[in-house]
Parts: sequence; C-alpha cells; structure tokens
Amino acid sequence: MKISCPKCSASGNIPDHEIPEEGRFLSCPRCKHGFDVKKPRATTSEYQVDVCPACAYSTFGDERFGTCPKCGVVIKAFIDRQREEMTRAREQEILTRKFSRDISPVSMPGSVMPSSSPAPAPESKHIDISELIENLHPVNLIGWGCTAIAAVIILLGLMGMLDYYGDDIQAKLSAQRDMQVSAWYVFFHYGMLPWIQVLYGGALLASAIYFLKHLALARQALTWLMWAVIAFVPVSMAVKFVCWWIEPIPHTWGGYSIELLNIIFISALIGAPLYILIRFLEDRRITSVVKLK
Repeated sequence: MKISCPKCSASGNIPDHEIPEEGRFLSCPRCKHGFDVKKPRATTSEYQVDVCPACAYSTFGDERFGTCPKCGVVIKAFIDRQREEMTRAREQEILTRKFSRDISPVSMPGSVMPSSSPAPAPESKHIDISELIENLHPVNLIGWGCTAIAAVIILLGLMGMLDYYGDDIQAKLSAQRDMQVSAWYVFFHYGMLPWIQVLYGGALLASAIYFLKHLALARQALTWLMWAVIAFVPVSMAVKFVCWWIEPIPHTWGGYSIELLNIIFISALIGAPLYILIRFLEDRRITSVVKLK
C-alpha cells in the first residue's frame, strides 16, 4: 500500500497486512508529522468471496463480500498475507535443502551409511470448517431428513404389500359377518394403504433429492406433499369413523367421543410439526439457496 505524508507529501510503501483493522498511527520520517493510515478495502472482484477464509463465515447464497461482516478481516489483506507467508516458507525450504546439501558428509572407505532415513512424521489431518458448516446448512438437513423419512415410508409400504393376502382376509370377514364380502371392499380397507405409502414415499424421495440439488420447484413440491399429509390423516380417519359408525354393531356415546378425540389428537400430532416445517421452508436461509423460477 502506498502512503504519503499529508504535510510534506513524502511517500513510501507499507504492506497491507501490517495495518490493523482499526488503522495505524504513523510519523513522517522527514517532517515528523503524525497522521492516521486506514486499512484499504477490497474493490476488485478477485477478492469478493462468499466464504471468509479466516473464520469460515458463509452467506450460503449469491451475496459476496470483500470485508467479512463477522470477524471484520479484509479479504485482500488476508490473502496477500497468506501468499507472503507461503513465499517465505518456500524460500526457507529451498535454503534448508541447499544448506543440507552443502554440509552433507562425504562417504569415506569403510564408513557405514545409514540404510534408511527416519520415517517422516505423520501429517495432521486438516478439518475443513467451511465444509462442515455447509453440510449443517438447513437445506441439507431438511433434504437428508426427508430422504430418510421417504425411505422408511417406502419400506413400510413394501412390507404391507407383502403381508397383504386378500383371499384370506375376505374369507375371514365373510365368516364373521355371515355374508359375502367383496374383494374391492377388502382392498380399499386393507390393501390400498401400502400402495399409497409406496407412491407417496417415491414422490417424497424424488422431491428431497431435487431439493438437495437446489433445483427449481423442489421446495414447492415438498410443501405440497406436506399439505397432502396434513389433509390425508384427518380425512382417512374420518372415513374409517363413518365406516365403523354404519356397521351393524352396537355403539355407545363413549365410543363416539373416543374416536372423535383420537382423530383430533392424531391430526394435531402429525399436522403441527409438518405445518412448522412448511413455514420454515419459507425462511430466507432456505429461499436464498433454493429459489423458485
């Protein structure tokens, strides 16, 4: 960085990284006048980044910055300091190798040379903090969570398909009711739910994969699927309640109350978390990464 005295106009150069974030007070060597020098700000796109190399702060979006809003480090000065340190380390390594070559002992007749050099020390593993933070981003957490839930739903649906024996269920119901029960009745009451689970799990799995890839409409597809569950649970339970009500068996007011409370409780237990997740999908941390087109 080039500086000049505001009084006598004497000029000189000083490295950017030697100037603190809050600035530095200098005295002119010619006229002894004191003045403040401020740290330069990055102005070129070369030093506009979205992840701070010092503290690993990330915007998780299209926003880029030349000065980290978290730790206040100037990206240009930080990168220049890293380059200077790497250059010094490289020069020191070259000097060390040259010095080792110059003082290496000359082998004499009868002298025993070591058969092997000491094993180099194992390199320490470097943990990439920015990569860890990126993996813990809400988009990744929601995407992988929906993927796991979709796999469980598909597995339950496939197990229900394998356990479904329509003829056995039809014969058992016909014997209990002293009347012939149709195969369609058995399928709608016992065999249709596993098919719904497999189809829904497949749609959820596909939406979660596209959501992880930040593709358009993935967030909206997840929202639709969650609203579908919120609506399906009370409707399916209400249909079962009506079917139980019209069956020719004795009913009591206590049984009606228990069934209605069960519908309300299960609907709230499943619908409340899904509604919260739907609202969270509209958060800026999600919309800034997964944008609808």
